[in-house]
Amino acid sequence: MRNDISQRIKSLRRAIKLTQSQFAELVDLSEDSIGKIERGVTIPTIDTLCKISDGLKIPVSEFFGEEEPIKKNRNKALSDLMKYLNSKTSDDIKLIHEIAVKVLERNAKG
Repeated sequence: MRNDISQRIKSLRRAIKLTQSQFAELVDLSEDSIGKIERGVTIPTIDTLCKISDGLKIPVSEFFGEEEPIKKNRNKALSDLMKYLNSKTSDDIKLIHEIAVKVLERNAKG
């Protein structure tokens, strides 16, 4: 499990195109700590996982689950949304889009 979390952190960091140094600064940890965590040398504490998850903008639980079910849930949600939108007018879709953008922007400012 240690290596799963380590590899997941490394993979997610690379996905947002940050070096270990940049990521360490973002999450207020040392570059050495990030390196040890990613190599599986050190097991991150809950506090450290929280910092890392905040930096990656994901829930902590995502470190412990498989990547595939997360994608399946996301794809199902998108599919359900598309089915719903298919029955709506263009004006309804524009309105839904505007509302969604405003809600997500407000949540991002948090």
